[in-house]
Formats: sequence, C-alpha cells, structure tokens
Amino acid sequence: MFRSLRVLVGSGRRDLAAERGSMLVETAFLLVLVLVPLLFLVGTLGRLQAGAYAASAAAREAGRTFVASPDDASGHGAAQSASALVLAAHGFTADEGEVAITCEASPCLTPGSTVRIDASVDVPLPLVPDFLSGALPASITLSASHVSPVDAFREP
Repeated sequence: MFRSLRVLVGSGRRDLAAERGSMLVETAFLLVLVLVPLLFLVGTLGRLQAGAYAASAAAREAGRTFVASPDDASGHGAAQSASALVLAAHGFTADEGEVAITCEASPCLTPGSTVRIDASVDVPLPLVPDFLSGALPASITLSASHVSPVDAFREP
C-alpha cells in the first residue's frame, strides 16, 4: 500500500519538474495581452478628456474676448484667435476646432444683450487604421457652449 503511494508522489514530482518555468511565460503573455489594450484605453480617454477641456475653454475664452472687443468685426477675429490659442494649448490644431458666434441683438455688442459661443473639437482616435474608417469612427466631435453677457454700461 505504501509502495503504490510512493510511486504516485514520485511521478507527480517528475511532471512538476517538466513544467518548471512555464508560469513565468504564461504570466508575461497574459500581462502583455491585458496591458496593451488597457494602455490604449487610458490614452484614448486622456485624449478625449483633453478635447472636452479644449472645447469648454475655447468657448469661454472666445466669448469673453468677443464681448471685450470694440466692435463686431474685430470681435470675430479676436474670438477666433483666442479659441486657436486655447486649442493649441491643449494639443489641437486650429483646423480641428470650430467656433460659431450667435448674437441675441443686432449689432452683437448691443449693451445688455448676450452672445452665445458654440465651440467644437474633432478628436482623432489613436491607432484606428484607415481601412476600418467605415466600420469604426476615426474621430469624435466634442462640443461646448458659453453665453457671455455684453456689459449693460458699455458705450453703444
């Protein structure tokens, strides 16, 4: 009886010795398999968060710059420049963002009126190949709005 038990234990030791080190290989393989998609997800979410901050800040700064301008014509140019600076600070080009200005009154800078600024940013998704552009979105558009009041005591 003890002899048969010793044979089982002995054969089990030989099997374990044959697989020595395979745990390290399996762990390294699974680590790469899990870590690569996780890093891709974190990078994509970080880029989307930067786009959300860029859209919000571009709308706010364009609105503040527009209502501080002396007239409508210079206000439009100043708002575009301000939004381009904000987009560049967040790592986007001026071509990836757009600012639209909507006025409550005519002219836009009528004292006591409001100006609505809508900003949008196209955030390209990293590592999306061109042949998948029909099946997967290659970019995501994020938008933000800001309403800026024109000073009521401003000279008309």
